[in-house]
Amino acid sequence: MTDPVDRTNRPDPAGDGAIRDTLAWVLHSIDHPAQAAGDWIAYEVDPARGSAVALLTDPTAPLSRIRRARVLWAALRAEGETAEERAMGSRLAIAAAAAAFLFHGERITSHDDAAMLAAFDAALAERRRQARAAPEAAGGTRGAE
Repeated sequence: MTDPVDRTNRPDPAGDGAIRDTLAWVLHSIDHPAQAAGDWIAYEVDPARGSAVALLTDPTAPLSRIRRARVLWAALRAEGETAEERAMGSRLAIAAAAAAFLFHGERITSHDDAAMLAAFDAALAERRRQARAAPEAAGGTRGAE
């Protein structure tokens, strides 16, 4: 009987970076599904950078890609399946507008300065709230043991 698996055409798993990267993304998305949605959009827009953070913090990222990502993140804000995805879409759309202004001197949103500052303040307040909640949650878990 012949072997049904043609081993000559099978990629070497350790040597295939694309498969390894995809597996890492899938495993990361299990724990952070909303972040994964934002990163997936960034990857689709700019595969070389591959994540929202990389796209939005790279001063050499083309404005056209930041603009496209902002449009898609705004759609995620409106149409995300969960509240967490919608919040992530909102934060990334705001961050994209900031990156475009910071790195390219371009305004890519119709929101005025006051609305943008209010959005930044809300995002910072949420981050602070999450930072305060994390130690409390860890402390509550230890007390239950």
